[in-house]
Formats: sequence, structure tokens, C-alpha cells
Amino acid sequence: MRTAARILVVEVLVLSLYISPAVAGQKVGGAGGSVKQPTMSGGSTPTRSTKAPVKTVVRTVVERVTPTTGSLSVAAESNATLLVEPLNIKNGQAQQGVVPAGERIFVFNDLKPGRYRLAGSLEGHRGAEKEIVIAANKSQSATLNFQPILYSLTIKTNISSGELKYAPEGRPLSNVVPIQNGSVRLDLPSGKYDVEVTAEEFGYETRRDTFALTADKTVLDFPLKRIVLTTDTLSPKWTSAELQAWTIPAGWTADSKKNLSVKGSGVALPREESYRYYKDFKLSSTAKMVNGVALSFALRAQDSQNYYLLQLTGETSDEPYTVRLFVIKNGVEQRIRAIPIPSAAAKAMAAHQFFSVSVTVVDYAMTVEIEDSETGAPFPLGVLTDPARNFAVGAVGIAARNNEDNVIGRFVVCTGAKCLSE
Repeated sequence: MRTAARILVVEVLVLSLYISPAVAGQKVGGAGGSVKQPTMSGGSTPTRSTKAPVKTVVRTVVERVTPTTGSLSVAAESNATLLVEPLNIKNGQAQQGVVPAGERIFVFNDLKPGRYRLAGSLEGHRGAEKEIVIAANKSQSATLNFQPILYSLTIKTNISSGELKYAPEGRPLSNVVPIQNGSVRLDLPSGKYDVEVTAEEFGYETRRDTFALTADKTVLDFPLKRIVLTTDTLSPKWTSAELQAWTIPAGWTADSKKNLSVKGSGVALPREESYRYYKDFKLSSTAKMVNGVALSFALRAQDSQNYYLLQLTGETSDEPYTVRLFVIKNGVEQRIRAIPIPSAAAKAMAAHQFFSVSVTVVDYAMTVEIEDSETGAPFPLGVLTDPARNFAVGAVGIAARNNEDNVIGRFVVCTGAKCLSE
């Protein structure tokens, strides 16, 4: 008998003895769940519908047809188990194989003409099947699409509204759903997931967590921690020991006069949790610009990538003598407001000269004032606001962009009516 082959490839076939039908697909979840009885169990051997003996194909082969047989090329997911069994074909034989990892095509050869049932199973998916007609001396093709088995998941939390972001573990949190009445309902495949829960109303910390979904009708509780606003006064003395209590960029050091030398870009924030939740506060500091570029502070910082950046620029800046407010989100800056600094005030900020600066933050308004350290003359610079209300609370720290070179002396953050009114 002459055999036609598109490509010559070694084929290994193992003729198995009679294999009893596989166990039918098991129902996952109870009544009312999102997972219904699948055609066959996900990941196990496909369910048999005939008693025809099975030949196991242990290696994928290319199509081969003869005057008395045909072939079937099946497109399916890697690792899917495929079964082709004859329907009312005399002395017909079934074939079974697994799509190799990294491949999408599996070929069955030596099929007698007639009707066949093509069935498949894949871990975590519902079974799929269809009927195929094989003709002698011809190659047929078919595609099996596996639908994932979805599990009903309810996530409960202690906030009335907000948003939940989620994704398979290790991937970007690209899926976003609103939280309504304290809960979210999802239908997801089994697996591990990263999740982030954020409250719409003020007063709660964002929560990030990981969970494993293994069963239907799962209920998880993710309560958010209430924010306790910082009321303690922050007043560091710039020593080597003090720097251990801060996240300090490389190259920033404390000098013998208990000043902080700021050289190069970065953000310095207190490590202690109790100093990370200032809402309304007043920052008072003394500083000098060594190279006249800018003096920068981080306000209401969530971390080193998310905060308000307040800058007082000097004579060598790209925009000399200006108070500028930026929003930094995920490390990307967006300019919000800018106020020119009058020439009289600019003289107090001359390079290599200490001056005093105070920033009073109430709601989303930031009032900036400087004082000449030699004459004591005050210079109110104005109020900058954030209409978008990006950051409600956060830490107060020191920032620097690009080639800023500054010295920070006194640095005090206080709260309360008395502090804010002084």
C-alpha cells in the first residue's frame, strides 16, 4: 500500500489494551455558582462515549493519508489531552494524545473513513468536543476551544465605596472594578491573584494582598486599616544616627554642624509609621542653595514615587525665582501651579545664604512664606492649590531634582491650631 506523506517524521504509536471510560466531569461549586457541570473534568482524560480500543499517540506526527485512511489535524492549547473515537465504524479504533508543551497542533493518522467524536480536556477548563467526518485519502482539520472554568468570588471590605484592582500574581494590576456597598463579585479562573483595595472616602490605607482561588463561591474579607492622623511634631537633628531613621538617597550626608547636605536627586522621608500621615500641617525650615538651582520639599508623600513636590527655584534654575507645585505620580511629574518670587524676596534666597521658609498646608492649599535670615523680614510668596485633590495625607520630607545642591538646617513639622496660626 502506497503512503503519501507531506513530511517524513518518525511516528511512535503504542497500542493499548481496552481502556475503560474515564470518570465523567465533576461538578464544581453548588447551586447558584458560576461553574456548571462541564462536559468533562478539566485536566483529566476526556470522557469516553464508546468502547472502541484506544491507541495512544505519544508523539505528534505530520498528516499522512492512504487510499483507505484519512488524517485529522487538531488545533488546541498546549497540554490539552485529545481523544478521537469512531462512531458506528466497524472495527474502528480510537486514538488519544497530548498536545506537547509550546505547540498548538496535534495530528491523528490512520483513521478509517466515517464519523468520529473529537473530545478534549485541559486543566482548569471545561471540556470541549465536536463531531468530525473522515474521508479516505484526505486530511481534515478541526479546532477545539477550551473555556476556562470560572469560580464565583466575593470580596468584602469595610468601606462603602472605592475600587479594586487585580491581576494574576506577578502581573500589572490592569483589571479595575468599583466597590459598591462594601463588596465586589468576580468570576475568575482558579489561580493566585494580586489585589489592591482603595477607599474612595478619606481615612483608610490602601491594602495590597495576594490570595489563591481554588473553589467556587469563595468569600474573602479584605478590611482596610483606618488611618490615624499624625499629630506628633517632627523635628530631626541631622546626625548620622538620625539618618538611620530616614530613607536617605545615596550621597546625602549629615555634617558636623548637624545640617543635612543634599546633593543629587532623590527623596528623604521618615521611616517611622507614626510620621507618615500628616494632613494639615506647617513645615518650618532653614536652608541655603549652594548652586542656586532650587530648594525642594516632598509634601503628603505616599512613598518616594507619589507626593507633592514644592520647589523654590534660584537664579540658576531653568525658571529662576519661582515657587512651583508638581504632582508626582508613579515617578512622573505634572506641573500644577507656579508663582513668581518678587525681586525683594529673591535677594534673601541668594546662593550660599541661609534663609527661612515656611509652608502651611490646609486641605489642598499650600501657603508659602520665606524670611530673610539677616534682617528677619518676612516675604509671603502666595498660595498654591491642587484642584484635583490628589493626596489627602502623607509624610513630609526633603526632595531634590537633577543637580540640586542644598544644605538643610532646621526642619520642623507640626500640627494643631496653635502651630498653624503662628
